[in-house]
Amino acid sequence: MKLRILNFAIRRPRVYFVSVMLTIILCYGIGSGSYYLYLHEKLEVYSNSILSRSDSLIKQVQLIDGLRDEFSVYSPCSEQYLHELRKRLWPYPLIKDIAYVRDQLVVCSALWGKLSTPLSLNLYRNKVNRGSYIWVFDALIEENIIADVLYTNNFAITVSPFAFQRFWQEAEKMNFSAIVGDYNHKNHFFNIGNNTKLLEAIEHHQAHRLNYIITRSCSSIEDICVITGAEFPILFNNNIYILALLISVSIIIGFLNSALYISITEKNQSLLSRFEDAILKEKFHFVYQPIYNVEARSVIGAEALIRWNDHHMGNISPDIFIPLAEKNGLINKVSLYVVEHALAEFAPILHRYNIILSINVNCSDICNDVFRAKLFTILEREKIPGNLIMLEITERQNANIEEIKKAMILYKDSGIQFALDDFGTGYSNLNWLSLLDVEEIKIDKSLIDCISTEFSVNPILTGLIGMLNNMPNLVVFEGVETETQYRFLLENVPDCCAQGWYFSKPMKFEEISALLIC
Repeated sequence: MKLRILNFAIRRPRVYFVSVMLTIILCYGIGSGSYYLYLHEKLEVYSNSILSRSDSLIKQVQLIDGLRDEFSVYSPCSEQYLHELRKRLWPYPLIKDIAYVRDQLVVCSALWGKLSTPLSLNLYRNKVNRGSYIWVFDALIEENIIADVLYTNNFAITVSPFAFQRFWQEAEKMNFSAIVGDYNHKNHFFNIGNNTKLLEAIEHHQAHRLNYIITRSCSSIEDICVITGAEFPILFNNNIYILALLISVSIIIGFLNSALYISITEKNQSLLSRFEDAILKEKFHFVYQPIYNVEARSVIGAEALIRWNDHHMGNISPDIFIPLAEKNGLINKVSLYVVEHALAEFAPILHRYNIILSINVNCSDICNDVFRAKLFTILEREKIPGNLIMLEITERQNANIEEIKKAMILYKDSGIQFALDDFGTGYSNLNWLSLLDVEEIKIDKSLIDCISTEFSVNPILTGLIGMLNNMPNLVVFEGVETETQYRFLLENVPDCCAQGWYFSKPMKFEEISALLIC
């Protein structure tokens, strides 16, 4: 298998190159799309987690702030006061300290006790007024000690530095950034991650990055929104292992797709060459399907059907090789082959029995001088009367109906008859029926298939039968396969004819000869 694929690659390098490149693009697109969805979902979970933590923090701050009156009964910074602060602080893990403040100076706190030198709250990164209290963020409390503090009048609450610690770990691992602020994000409270400046610039339309993903989560309780962002890696962060895997898989899939494409192409080319060879070496054969009078159940004709059994590919359906012939301009050769060989083989039956042989021909054959001359020559050579030949034509959209009408006159002068085949499937069969002088109308099998039970009949078929009963043309129903279908025709169109497996399958010449003898 490997040698075969390699051999294909040597013979069709351009096909393989294009296939591999397209596969790389496709795999990269699928991989990038999947990673984008994964990253976006992770960001949303990350944002919602930070929002939940922010809601919990605000709730704890509000609960402690609501206890201020309890502390006021004690003298500020007394042992009883500090003890009460520590007792109240204990249940709240997101709060680090509670302090007594005077003139924006921390005088004492539950954690530090009474300070010999009060600590200032005037050195900070950001200050936000929130109603009756003030937030200061990244306030420098002591050397190397930075905290986020909420204070009002003489009461201050310090947020635990570990409140958002786990989010920092994820931010560094996934290269996420997050900003906690109010609903309109005019005020920013907490920053998480190493690239919040870029996130802030993009959020406020001061910068643009096509590969930057942003999510937003807002609280339904508090005036808080969390914006999270991450840069979407164009080449998977230049991860050599992922890129190597992507290229390797793309090359393998590209080679397999190319091998499949080339194999199918060569098979089709092989089928065409075999088909041309079959015409040249006369490798086709014929079967004949009897056509019965429905009421008398007697054979009144037969349809010649061409068959091809290739020694390498086996039986190949006409549904395959007839379109192949039409596509490659060989259909006229097929028609000439049918005329020459089917008429010669079936001639003894036509001499002995007064039945009609139907032959399928292309519209272009009717107008072809070579085809017409060939047909007349065979009829004369085999001494077959023209009135025993029925040429079946099928409506074609691109056919010139005026040329067909003129050509039909030349055939009718020799007694040759015409049938309109597959009636009921074309876009304007009625138009063809009104314009062409045909002796026979063949109803397509698709309409007969509508007769499934005695109580289920297509109304179109019923209306069609009503119209056909008032016409002089012979009507033949194709594809009759069940007793129900036969009984329907016998009751509604007793003068019609029919063919199908209900009466007989297509037969070899010897078999239909034996049938007619009986």
